[in-house]
Amino acid sequence: MKPRLLMDQIGNFWTERDPRERRMLSVGAAVVAAALVYLVGFAPALQGTARLQKALPELRQQAASLQALAREAQALGAGSGAGATLSTQESIEAGLARKGLKAQSVVVTGDLVRLQMNNVSFAGILDWLDETQKAARLSVAESSFTALAQTDMVNATLSLRQPKTEDRP
Repeated sequence: MKPRLLMDQIGNFWTERDPRERRMLSVGAAVVAAALVYLVGFAPALQGTARLQKALPELRQQAASLQALAREAQALGAGSGAGATLSTQESIEAGLARKGLKAQSVVVTGDLVRLQMNNVSFAGILDWLDETQKAARLSVAESSFTALAQTDMVNATLSLRQPKTEDRP
């Protein structure tokens, strides 16, 4: 239908009604409009607010728990960082010896440790690296492995990075 024709029909309908009917239709339209505004605009907001107010105590508890865990992690990190000692050539060689490994060369410069090992067990190196990462917090910066003909035997070159500490000279 054309908008102009629709407006004419509504206008004719309205003029055919007596004043009392017009008043009743106006009040009815106002009630329907108010109900729609409430159902579409206010009810969802009120329900959301009530739902959030019910969830707020639990969310505050979770936030407090996360803050406590963050403080604990920060304290642990600060404690281990301050007490971390730099790895020395002797401590690296002692750790390798405990695992039955022997390095051809160990060079410690600043926060880097460079190792060269020939004809050693790959599983032994991985075991030693796991222990070293946990105990001395050394991380692998660069590695190179060359497999040998014998199973589980490799030539390895490793560069390990030590954690930075504030109390280092």
